[in-house]
Amino acid sequence: MKNDERVSSDVKIAKSIGYTIFWFGIFAVLLYRWFILNQTLIDTLDFFLVWFIASLAQFITLAIKGIPITYPVSTNKKEQRYFVFLLPLLTGILSAIVIFFKIGTEVNRILGGFTVTFFATLFLFFIYKIIIYIWEKRNM
Repeated sequence: MKNDERVSSDVKIAKSIGYTIFWFGIFAVLLYRWFILNQTLIDTLDFFLVWFIASLAQFITLAIKGIPITYPVSTNKKEQRYFVFLLPLLTGILSAIVIFFKIGTEVNRILGGFTVTFFATLFLFFIYKIIIYIWEKRNM
């Protein structure tokens, strides 16, 4: 069988759908095991590491290829800056809410969860922006 570009495109689409189901499926299993079965991160470390490594691979691949962080939504530079600062804020707030309901009302833990999640997400976005900047300088 010859390598047909249409077949290659269909194979890529199928793999993409499979990866999406895999990624969201493992995330759903993690959430189920954490919040319904009350397992710890150590109990689910195998699932978490597979999900985390797949996420990092996708993250780095998109950045290296120069794809904007807000893809597939087209945004200008100002909207991207809002996205880069508001999404970490949202993840920090969600983390604080989860900690409040899961662990309790200790203010130090809630603030610690918010701070760690906020800065970790912000750090990842800055890494992405740096890789995109380097890609733009090299390819434009």
